[in-house]
Amino acid sequence: MKTSQLFSRRGLAVATFLVMAAFQTGCVTVVENSTPGAVVYVRGELQTNFDRRFEVVERAANKAIVDLQFSKIDVKKDALVAIITARTAEDTKISVKVERSSDTISTVRIRAGVIGDEKLSNIILARIKEAL
Repeated sequence: MKTSQLFSRRGLAVATFLVMAAFQTGCVTVVENSTPGAVVYVRGELQTNFDRRFEVVERAANKAIVDLQFSKIDVKKDALVAIITARTAEDTKISVKVERSSDTISTVRIRAGVIGDEKLSNIILARIKEAL
């Protein structure tokens, strides 16, 4: 009787391990979005490139946050990167990162919430496009 209990516990442990391993592993997606206008949503972050200067896109991102009436929490900016952190009325954290890719191309990365909210990210992106 002890032997069958040992095997059933061991089998249960192996099955549990395999199920957990299946959830922990996955495909690693490497995405390099260098085409202006193409939008990629990977791991909770929306990314796109604009065929515009960094300063223009950074101003448009700030305007989008203001137009959507989000509470701006923090703005960090230098000559290459601008990071705008805001919160919605529902206290969802918004992070908009604008990066200078070249003199005429800027990359925008938007993360809404902890795990990402694609719908909200697309709304923010649409407002940035309107502000351009």
